[in-house]
Amino acid sequence: MVHREPPIDIRPADPSQYTAIGELCVRAYIAGGHLTSGDPYETTLRDVAGRDTGGTVLVAMREGELVGTATICNPGSACSEVSRPGEAEFRFLAVSPQSWGTGVGEALVNTLHARARVDGASAMVICVMAHNHAGHRFYSRLGYQRLPERDWSPVPAVSLQVYAFDLQADG
Repeated sequence: MVHREPPIDIRPADPSQYTAIGELCVRAYIAGGHLTSGDPYETTLRDVAGRDTGGTVLVAMREGELVGTATICNPGSACSEVSRPGEAEFRFLAVSPQSWGTGVGEALVNTLHARARVDGASAMVICVMAHNHAGHRFYSRLGYQRLPERDWSPVPAVSLQVYAFDLQADG
């Protein structure tokens, strides 16, 4: 018999969820090897209220449990880092380590694509840490293409690689 995961409900976050979302981000980034405990970036990951003013924080719920999150950034907002006119951008994709491999990340990305299309974007862009090999494989599998000419470094020792997804081609 094939095991089927319960459905995933993706919706905008409620402010009452901000603390749990921030903690999920920190746990997922540490478990994935993208952050060490006590890193100053934990403050950014926990500032869900701040990024909800510069974008829309989405939550993925499964059977009432928070299992994932991502933020679609408004163009020109402090949340946005690499998007250009006509592009949508998302950041802070995090899936509870217990839910890795169960379709949560892909469901979040598909929802982000749908929202960006409704908003008229022609492409979706994302930054991925250079050493996040699992992330590179994930985005490549979903059809994202590297844009090495747009890679950048927000702080010394952190290299970010830019990926883009053509929202018009995936229709």
